Amino acid sequence: MSVTGWERADARYGVSIQRGTSAVPDDGRYHVVVDGEIVLSTKVEAAAIAEFEDIREQRRAPGRKLLREEVGDAAYRSMRLAGWTAKVHRDSRKGGRGVGRR
Repeated sequence: MSVTGWERADARYGVSIQRGTSAVPDDGRYHVVVDGEIVLSTKVEAAAIAEFEDIREQRRAPGRKLLREEVGDAAYRSMRLAGWTAKVHRDSRKGGRGVGRR
């Protein structure tokens, strides 16, 4: 039906929108393909894009959650270290021995 195929893909998450390619029927419709299986066929490009984005975000979520947790842990450790360093410096300036010294 169409002369050339059209595809928008995110290979990392195994999701794509295809129209007129060798992997999907050449019927003029937009096909959302997940892991090689067609999960949606529509004539409306915006609907296919919305489904593509939803599926991609669902597949991204676990990695992003882990990243947020790791960044949060690092930020907490950094904040504690900065507070501890400030206390040691303040105690030393006041003539004390500093924190942690006996």
